[in-house]
Formats: sequence, C-alpha cells, structure tokens
Amino acid sequence: NLAIFETSPDDKKTLADVFGKKKGILFGVPGAFTPTCDQTHLPGYLKDYEKLKEKGVEVIACMAVNDSFVMQAWGKASGADGKIHMLADIKADTAKALGVDFDVTPVLGNVRCKRFAAVIEDGKIKAIEVEPDNVGATCTLANNIYKHL
Repeated sequence: NLAIFETSPDDKKTLADVFGKKKGILFGVPGAFTPTCDQTHLPGYLKDYEKLKEKGVEVIACMAVNDSFVMQAWGKASGADGKIHMLADIKADTAKALGVDFDVTPVLGNVRCKRFAAVIEDGKIKAIEVEPDNVGATCTLANNIYKHL
C-alpha cells in the first residue's frame, strides 16, 4: 500500500490501484531520460506493446524514482501516453519494499530503482527479473520477459 504517483502529486495510487487483479508488467528503471532507460528499455516495451497485449498483458507500467512531472514528460516525449503507466516512486519507498533499490547518490543524487521487470497476475508478482549489475539491459527487456507470460 505504498504511494506512487502517476499524473501529478495529487494522483496518489498504489500498485494495487494500477494493476488490480489484471495481468501486467511492471518494469523499473534507474531514471527517466537516462540513456539506457530512454533509448532502449522503455522503447522496447513500446515497440512490443501490441505483442504483449496479444499475450494477455492488460497493464504495463514503468516505475522510476523521479517526480510525477518528470515521469509524465518522459511518457509524452516517448509516445507512452495511453499505453504505459508512468509511475513516480518519489522517495523510493516502493523500490525498497520490492527489494530493488540501490544507492547511486554520487551519480544520480539519491537512492534509485534497479532495472527490473516483473510479471504481475492476480495482484501478486508471478516472476521478477533484476539486472545483475542493477543498470544493464538484458534480462529485463521486453523481448526477454515473454518467457514469464
């Protein structure tokens, strides 16, 4: 029941609000607009959006330790509007609860979210992949999550 924010600081939600009992994918990134997140991770889920829907995925969400304004701007700039929920975990509370937080204060200024991808079904995490080095882009990419669907 930890707070995440979607469209604004007033749009407070939980992951249960976003996913309900639906089948979905939650992927986490170290930061909006950072190179790998912006050029590879998010674009892969956008590219595979229809294929993931065909596999029964009803909700796709991207989470980062950023504010809701940054996440919404990133969603608009990337073409994610209407497809991928852009979720702000402003204090890394959700990342910490999921065990996917890591301290990158010297580089990004605070604790961030490791790069991960989780398949959620019926309100529970069915499978989760976390990049071994926290930031790479291999096992958490859209084309690698199909095996868990």
